[in-house]
Amino acid sequence: MFIAIRDLTFAKGRFLLMGLVVALVAFLVTILSGTSAGLIKNNISGLIELPATHIAFEYNERPSYRNTMVERYMWEGWEASPGVQALEPMGHTVFNARTQRDEPLEITLWGLRPGSFIEPEVAEGEQLGPKENGVIISRLLADDGVSIGDTITLDRVLTELEVIGILDEERNIGHMPIIYTPLPKWQEATYGPPGGPPPGEKLPDILFDFVSVVALQLEEGVDIAALDDEFETTTLDREKFYAASTGYTEEVMSVGMIQLFLVVVSAVVIGAFFTIWTIQRTKEIGLVKALGASSWYLMKDALGQALILMLISTAIGLGLAILIGKGLIEGTAFPFMFESGMVTSSMILLIASGLIGAAFAIRQINAVDAMIALGREQ
Repeated sequence: MFIAIRDLTFAKGRFLLMGLVVALVAFLVTILSGTSAGLIKNNISGLIELPATHIAFEYNERPSYRNTMVERYMWEGWEASPGVQALEPMGHTVFNARTQRDEPLEITLWGLRPGSFIEPEVAEGEQLGPKENGVIISRLLADDGVSIGDTITLDRVLTELEVIGILDEERNIGHMPIIYTPLPKWQEATYGPPGGPPPGEKLPDILFDFVSVVALQLEEGVDIAALDDEFETTTLDREKFYAASTGYTEEVMSVGMIQLFLVVVSAVVIGAFFTIWTIQRTKEIGLVKALGASSWYLMKDALGQALILMLISTAIGLGLAILIGKGLIEGTAFPFMFESGMVTSSMILLIASGLIGAAFAIRQINAVDAMIALGREQ
């Protein structure tokens, strides 16, 4: 490493410029990792917090929360099956709505049975049950000015919901805040006539035999495929039922593609820098070879130089990104969240790509002939 350290101290300007580029790439990759994690949480935070191992949809090759309808015989069949620890039918409908101050909202209404294992714990107010139209709202709606006692009216169906509880955090799906309501009220709003039943009349019982999905807690070893065939459902585990949320897969792929391009850029830039650096040092390399150094020794020395550059520059870029992300971005309306695993893997990939680019460039050392190099004019 003698030659590597000597070059680093001798050509400070060149390595400082190169380090600045690598630090900028590391900064961008880290910020994108935080953005990716933030987008994922903003899209599916409601699903992330759902204490279910699987979700059963109506049979569909590409299940989605917006195109599924599960009948009573399906969820009752699942409930009676061995290996099912807990089960809850659940409704999912997207609505445009308005507050009592006539402020427009775009929300997702989740219907569930009060007291079920999927009902979230409120931070303010009370749980579902005391009022048939009482609802629990996401913290996002509370931050926008909706409070306990307010009325939310669903457009088109004109169903009125009264806020009785507020969660301590955001619960979203498809980037829309979730409102939790008793299952019968959700069924009335989704399948019933606008404004509810006529005065003095009841809605038909068949209306309450349908939900959107079934939240499941399954034991290991349950034959899911056989139960799906029997009850005409499509059951997904956690990773897959996240992807059933609208836009989730596309967002993950888009941000991942940008990160991949940045990693490729890092490899190309590092490779180009060390290609030029190796050409400029041809005479020096020839001299060292003439003194007995092997090509392998010189390649290890040059790769060590690249590793030092990558580690220091990446650490600077990562530190700056964490400082700005934690201090200025996280906690704002911008979807941003640091996830240590994602950031660490991104940094490892970035350093590895830089070393690969440098390795391709440094291969030229093998082609340097000591006698020719010493006789060449710079």
